[in-house]
Amino acid sequence: MSALSDTERLIPHGEPIGLDDIRDALVIKEDKLFLMTDQEGNMPAGSMAGYGLYKDDTRYLSVFDLSLDGVKPMVLLSSAEMGFGSEHQLTNPHMSDRQGRDLPKDSVEIIRQRIIKGSFLEIVQVTNFNIFPIEIGLRFHLNADFADIFEVRGERRLRRGQLDSPRVSPSGVAYGRQGLDGVHRTTTITFSPQPAKVWNSGALFYIKLRHRESLTFTLRVIPGQVPQEEHFFAEFEYLQRSYRDWLDRCTSIFTDNEFFNAMLDRALKDVRMLVTSDHSGSFIAAGTPWFQALFGRDSLITSLQMLAMNPDLARTTLRILASWQGQKYDDWRDEEPGKILHELRMGEMASMGEIPMTPYYGSVDSTLLFIMVATQYVGWTADLDLIRELEPSIMTAFQWITQYGDLDRCGYVEYSRRSPKGILNQGWKDSNDGIVNADGTMVKPPIALVEIQAYVYAAKRGMAWLLYLLGHTAAARRLNHDAKCLKGRFNTDFWMAEENFYALALAGDKSPAGSITSNPGHCLWTGIADGDKAIMVAERLFAPDMFSGWGIRTLSSASIRYNPMGYHLGSVWPHDNAIIGMGFKRYGLIPELNELATAIYDSARTFDYYRLPELFCGTPRSLHNKPVRYPVACRPQAWAAGSIPMLLQAVLGLVPNAMNNELVIVAPQLPHWLREVEVRGLRLGQATIDVFYQKRNGRTVVSVPKGCTAKVTLARKWPTRKIAY
Repeated sequence: MSALSDTERLIPHGEPIGLDDIRDALVIKEDKLFLMTDQEGNMPAGSMAGYGLYKDDTRYLSVFDLSLDGVKPMVLLSSAEMGFGSEHQLTNPHMSDRQGRDLPKDSVEIIRQRIIKGSFLEIVQVTNFNIFPIEIGLRFHLNADFADIFEVRGERRLRRGQLDSPRVSPSGVAYGRQGLDGVHRTTTITFSPQPAKVWNSGALFYIKLRHRESLTFTLRVIPGQVPQEEHFFAEFEYLQRSYRDWLDRCTSIFTDNEFFNAMLDRALKDVRMLVTSDHSGSFIAAGTPWFQALFGRDSLITSLQMLAMNPDLARTTLRILASWQGQKYDDWRDEEPGKILHELRMGEMASMGEIPMTPYYGSVDSTLLFIMVATQYVGWTADLDLIRELEPSIMTAFQWITQYGDLDRCGYVEYSRRSPKGILNQGWKDSNDGIVNADGTMVKPPIALVEIQAYVYAAKRGMAWLLYLLGHTAAARRLNHDAKCLKGRFNTDFWMAEENFYALALAGDKSPAGSITSNPGHCLWTGIADGDKAIMVAERLFAPDMFSGWGIRTLSSASIRYNPMGYHLGSVWPHDNAIIGMGFKRYGLIPELNELATAIYDSARTFDYYRLPELFCGTPRSLHNKPVRYPVACRPQAWAAGSIPMLLQAVLGLVPNAMNNELVIVAPQLPHWLREVEVRGLRLGQATIDVFYQKRNGRTVVSVPKGCTAKVTLARKWPTRKIAY
C-alpha cells in the first residue's frame, strides 16, 4: 500500500494516528467536558496516549501527575463506571519518608474521588497505616498545552497560538493561550487548603500524619470561565439524580439474566453520558475521546437504535441536524443543499479553516438516515406535528438524493470527495483503506456503496409512507413505485452469482467491488434484498471467514487486505452486527439472529463494566474465551452502546404501528441465555405498554396485562404494510 499524502493524513472520523494504546485509559464525561487519564488518574508528561481534560475540541489540561515525593504510587482500584466520575485507590511502594524512615509497601493509602461538571473536581485523602508518624510530600506535576484535538490525534500544524506565562498564586496556578482564532483560552487550577509550594508546573503538599490519621484536600480545574462555585457532594448527588431521571424516562426492561441486565443498564447510561448540549440543542456525541462532537451518521443511527427505549433522542437529533442542514454548494466542506452534516467541530483548527469541519458534510448516508429516523420516529410516536415542523428540511433532504446524490445519473447514490482535507471514503467505513476490491486495490470513485442503496430504498419507502399520512396519496404511490424499481435493479446489478453475495460497491466505471464484507448485511435491515438472496447473504456472513465467534467481521479473513486489527479490514463492530441482527429478524432468520445476539452478549461480558467498545479485533474466538481489544477504540461510543437495545428489540420482535395504536410482535424467540423478559412502560404514540416474555417447553410465550390501551398483535412474519419501514 502506498504512503498517504499530506492531504490524506487527516482522518476526521477514522482511526487516530500516532497515538499510543488507550485500552486501559479511564474516561469520564459530562456535557461538553471530558477527562481521560491512566489507571492512577494521572496524565503523565510526555505521554502519547492523548490523556487530558477536553472541552470544545481543545485540551485544557495536558499534564496532571500525582506522586509521593517523585515516587509513582501503585493502583489498588480504579473505576470510571459511573460515567461522570471516577475513583482511584492507590498505595505506596516500598520507600522512605522525608525523615528517612522506612515505609513498607501498602502502608499509606491515597484515595482520589473526582467528578466532572463544568469543571473537574477532585477530593484526595491520604491515610497513614504505619504504627509510627510519617512525613511525605505529595507532588502534582501540572501543565496545559491547549492543543486542538486534531493535533492530539496526529494532524500536523504549521502555526500555533501564543502561550501565556503561567500565573502562580498561593492556592494554585493558571495557564492561558491566545489562539490564532482570537480566542483566549484559560485553565485555572486551585487547591484547598493551600499547598506548601506552588510553581509554574506543579504544587507540593507536605503531609505529616500520625498512626491512622488522614488528611483531605480538594482541587478544582476550571477550563475557561465557570460562572459559579461547585461543591463536590452537591454536584455528585445532582449527577446521580440526573442519571436516575434519564433511566426513568427510558423503557424499563428486566430479565432473569443479571449479566444482561447489567449490559443493558450500562448501554443506557453510556447513551446518557454522551448526551451533549450546545446553542442549537442537545445531541448524542459520537464517542469519547476522539469523536466528542455532533456527527450526523452516528447520532442518527444511535437514535434509531434507541427508539424503543427513548424516542425523545430522535426528536432532538432531527431538530438539531435540520438546523445545520446544507444550504449551498461548497467544495471545501463537501456541502450541498439539503445534505445532512457529517461532523461539526468547535476548536481552533476549525475556526481557522485548517480543517473543513465547520461543519463538514462528507457523509453519503447521513441525509438518507435523516429521512429514515423521521419515518421510524413517527412509527413509534405518531408525532406528525414534528414532521410538519421539519417538512421543509425533510423534503430538501429527499431532493438531495436525485439532485446531488446520484453524481453520474446512473440511478444509484454515490460519493466522491471534493474537499482536499475531506474524507476519502464517505460511508460508515470511512477510513482511507476501508473500501477495497477483491484484488486488494482501492475502489475508485464515484463509489456506490451497497448499503447506501439499501438506505435509499428505505428512505423512499419511508418518505412515501409520510406523504401518504400527510394526504399526498398520488406522490406516495409514485415513490413506492420508484422504490420497487430500485429494488429490482439493485438485486440485478449488485448481486454476484459466483459468490452468492452482494458486491461491496460499484466503482466509478460500474465494475463491482467483489470483496466479501459485512456491508450487505445492512440490505437485510432495510428490506431491499430479495428473499432468496437474503438467506444466502446470512449463510455467507456466518461462514468461518466472516464470523469470528465474537461477531461478524467487517472484511472476510480470506481477503488480501484482511487484518483482524485493521479499523475496517476485519475487525468486529457491535453496531454493524446489531443492524445485521435486525435484518435477520426482518427475513425470519431467527436462529441466525439468536446466534449473533449470543456472540455480542458473550463479547460484552468480557469488557470492563460490560461496556461494548467502538470495535474490537476480528481474531478468531479461542479457548481463552476473550475477544482481543482494539488499542484506540472509543469507550463509550454511541452506536456501540445502542447495539444492545437494538439487538434486544430484534429478539423481542418489537415493530411499531403507532398511527394505528398497534404494536406488532414478530416471531419472538428468546436465546438460550434468556428465559424471562419483562418490558414496562414501552412508549407507542400516547400509550404505554407492558409486555412479558417467558420460555415454556422451548417456546417463547408473550402476554400483555389487561387494560393495555394499545392493540398488541403477534405475527409470524415482518409486516409490510402500514408501518414506517
